[in-house]
Amino acid sequence: MSQSPALKDIVTIRDLCERRYGRVWADEIVAPGSSDWPYAIRIGKPSQSELERDYVWLSSQLDEVASWAEAHGLSYRTEQRKVGRMTYPLLSHVVVPSAHALAHAIGKDRHWELFSRRAETLRELFSKVGDEDLRDVLVSLNRSGTSDADFELVCAAARWFAQHDAHGYTPREVPLEGFHAKWLDAAGHRQVVCALAGLPSLELRHRPHLVSFHYLDPAYEATGARLHDTWLEGDAGELAYVPRTVVICENRDSALWFPHLDGAIAVQGDGMAGTAVLSGVAWIAQAEIVLYWGDIDIHGFQILSAYRERGLDVTSILMDERTYHTYERFGTSVDAHGRKLTPKADAHALRGLTDEENALYLRLCSPEHVGVRRIEQERIPLQVAQRVARALACEAERDRVSSASKKD
Repeated sequence: MSQSPALKDIVTIRDLCERRYGRVWADEIVAPGSSDWPYAIRIGKPSQSELERDYVWLSSQLDEVASWAEAHGLSYRTEQRKVGRMTYPLLSHVVVPSAHALAHAIGKDRHWELFSRRAETLRELFSKVGDEDLRDVLVSLNRSGTSDADFELVCAAARWFAQHDAHGYTPREVPLEGFHAKWLDAAGHRQVVCALAGLPSLELRHRPHLVSFHYLDPAYEATGARLHDTWLEGDAGELAYVPRTVVICENRDSALWFPHLDGAIAVQGDGMAGTAVLSGVAWIAQAEIVLYWGDIDIHGFQILSAYRERGLDVTSILMDERTYHTYERFGTSVDAHGRKLTPKADAHALRGLTDEENALYLRLCSPEHVGVRRIEQERIPLQVAQRVARALACEAERDRVSSASKKD
């Protein structure tokens, strides 16, 4: 007999505990008791007919939950239920008394102890940091998986910036002893250092963004001018022509050899880092149509979503179910080093994806997915991408002309 739909099983209860821990651990370490305790999880209430029919089996299931709770340092509540002529106490809630107990119940003792120690260290070193900033720092350190060695660097950097003026330095010029030159460029480091040092900004010199691209317009190519070019943020140089269509290609080969396309430029993407750079380039954002073409894999969809979340109105090409099925035989489930591509069991729908894109993204993330997990864009013929891009560019041009005629 399967688990009653009216009752939560141990797996469900543990999942609820893990979600609760994920929401409250940082708040509770910084300000104990800031969340509501005890945390009571209602197990469910079998109907009277279920009790009369399956009491022995239901009570055994509830006893298993109660035993699990006791074994993991939790308590429970019961309710009196009548079965036939007798009244019995049946488990109604599993009760978590505190955040520390919650951590123990789901095997997060080491995590709790680690971040409790780190919070204590940060309070000693940076006494002026408020609870809210301290909480954000702990969350950031947890998100980036900061090691003990890296945590020591975070503290050392924050102390240095709190005592020195770094105005005019590039991130790699800051005279921090024992630091890799690129350490301050790593995601999250500057934000954490600012919070601990009590600074709105580190005042480091901004490195201008460099964009590599390829001119695709056949009429321009016929002039014999250069086809490969770069654009440096803030530089006085101008493009050979302002593109009506921009095709962001995640892989270099696709950008370098993208076929002719009237009034278009193919831009070389730069992974997730490129989403911050290219989204802020005016001539890209102002093009009539901006296309994004990346690998059909987890990372490719995350990049696509990030472009849209940063405000760039991009249309994906060749990142759909039909393309996946057409070119699946050229796909792979291992990386360049032969390591198996792993699923992402905790994945959720991405805000920047359409429903159709999210469906494919979540399928590629699923541990149950049996097909390939990656189809690299280079495995799809460039002429196919050219046809799709040309059709979308023509459609955008028709829309523009129609809109202009209506205004006239």
